Amino acid sequence: MNKVLFISLMLLLTFQVSACGTDTPDTDNTEQDENGNSNLIPGENGRYLVLFTSRTGNTESMAKIISGSLKCDVLEVVPSVPYDGDYNSMLQRARNEQSAIGQGNYPSIKTSVENVGDYDMIFIGYPIWHGHMATTMQAFLHAHRSKLSGKQIALFASSGSSGIGTSATEARTLCPDATFTETLLLTSSSLGQKESRIGTWLQKLNVTVDAD
Repeated sequence: MNKVLFISLMLLLTFQVSACGTDTPDTDNTEQDENGNSNLIPGENGRYLVLFTSRTGNTESMAKIISGSLKCDVLEVVPSVPYDGDYNSMLQRARNEQSAIGQGNYPSIKTSVENVGDYDMIFIGYPIWHGHMATTMQAFLHAHRSKLSGKQIALFASSGSSGIGTSATEARTLCPDATFTETLLLTSSSLGQKESRIGTWLQKLNVTVDAD
């Protein structure tokens, strides 16, 4: 009887150890919220979402002013492989990616938004590289084009001196069923006035701006 009890206890212990060994945490979701949004910073105002991609921080600073003014959600769109810190290497990679996009091949990104339909308006910000929308954001719009159908989109961008026209056309092509509002471009000569320029732009868009 004791021998049978001993064997039963050993079998139970073996089962428990095996079960614990297979209970591995899902590390792929450690940077996502319950809606599958990577690195989303939530705000009090659920009407708007600010999406941005940024390398030097100029577009990011614009995104933070917008999200701070509206007290809304903000999310950075990031590439699966970070860009090289060397400027010339980054430009060469951007050229290669833009050429690949022309063939229908978009670069891999880590960011997705499952609940994009919950927002009234989506602000999309990016730097302009060689006259084009940053390839990271092009990849995001391509991947989310069906979810952005019927949504209001407000584009904002930073650049050294390039205009926003080509990138706005790219956005409309990628999201043909979205409605686009007035765009905002800040170049190296106007970034110093970004707070006032963004405030004026938001007023034109007739969005709710925090009065404080």
